[in-house]
Amino acid sequence: MSLTKISVLFVGLALLPLTPATAQLSGSRGAVGAGSDQTHESSGLAQLDPEVAQGYITIEGQAELRVKPTEIRVVLAVTAEGKTPSECTRKVTETIKSLTAAWMEAGIAQESIVEDFIAVLPRYEFDIEKIRDQDVAVEKKAGYLMQTNLHLAVKNDVKAMEAINLAFEKDVADIIAFDYWSKELDEMKIKARAEAVKAAQAKSVTLLGALFEQQPPLINLQESTRTFYPESLYESFTNSNDAAYETSWSRRDIPVVRTFRPKNTYYRGLYPDGDVQSKELPMQSEISIVSTVRLYFESPAAKERAKPTKGEQ
Repeated sequence: MSLTKISVLFVGLALLPLTPATAQLSGSRGAVGAGSDQTHESSGLAQLDPEVAQGYITIEGQAELRVKPTEIRVVLAVTAEGKTPSECTRKVTETIKSLTAAWMEAGIAQESIVEDFIAVLPRYEFDIEKIRDQDVAVEKKAGYLMQTNLHLAVKNDVKAMEAINLAFEKDVADIIAFDYWSKELDEMKIKARAEAVKAAQAKSVTLLGALFEQQPPLINLQESTRTFYPESLYESFTNSNDAAYETSWSRRDIPVVRTFRPKNTYYRGLYPDGDVQSKELPMQSEISIVSTVRLYFESPAAKERAKPTKGEQ
C-alpha cells in the first residue's frame, strides 16, 4: 500500500463520527426522549414584559443540601389465604412471630417493629352449573385473604437489607415502601435557607454593583424551602431494542410468553442546577433540601415611570 493510500485511510478514519463510541457510555438511558435534532436552550432566560422590566429587578439564589438519613422505615405485607378468617389469622400470626423473632435475634429492638392490620377480604371462584339445561358460571365464596403490614425502623440501608433478607427466608416478599427520615431536617432547612440568601446576596453584589453606580434598594423577597425524599428521586424509562421474529401469518390461538426484562429504574438523585450544590455524586439514597430565595430590587426606571405627565398634573 502506498504512502498516499495510507494517509487517505487515516484521514477517513479521523473524520468518522464519534457517536457510536461515545453512545456506549450513556447507558440504557442514552437518547431517551431526545431526537437527533434536539436543541438545548443555553441561557434559560425568558424575555421580560416591559412593565416588569421597568418596575423591578429580581435576583435569585438557590442552595441544595443533602442529608444522610438517620432512620429508614421498611413496610412489608404479611398475607395468608384460608377457608375461614380464623385460619388466616393463625397463619399471619405465626409468620409475624417467626419473623419478629429473627429480627430481634439480629439486634432489632421490639419497639422498632409495629403491626398494622389492613384487612380480611373474601375470595371468590366460579363454578360451572347447569341451570335450565344451560352451563352457567356461578360465583361462590372460596375463602379469605388477610393482610397485616409490618413497619420496621432501621438505621441505614445495610440494616434494611439484612432485615429484608430475613423476611425472604420467612417467605415474606411483598415490600410496600421504603421511607427515609432524618432528625436533622429542621436544622438543615435553616442552613439551606441561609446558603440561598448568601448566594442571592453575592449575585446582587456582582451584578448590580458592576452595572449600576448606586445599588437599587431592596423592596421585597420570596422564599421557598422544599424537601425531596429518596423515593421521589428514582427514575424509570423505556428504551428497548427487542429482537423479534414474525411469520407472514398469525396464529391467534397460541398464547405468547415473553422473557423477563429488568426494570430500567435507578436512583438518579436530584440535579437542581442551583448556586450551592453537593460536590458528590448521588451514589446512595439521601434526602435533598432545596431552598430558593428571590430578591426584588427597585428598577432605576421605576421612579421615572411614576412621575406624572404634563396632562396628569
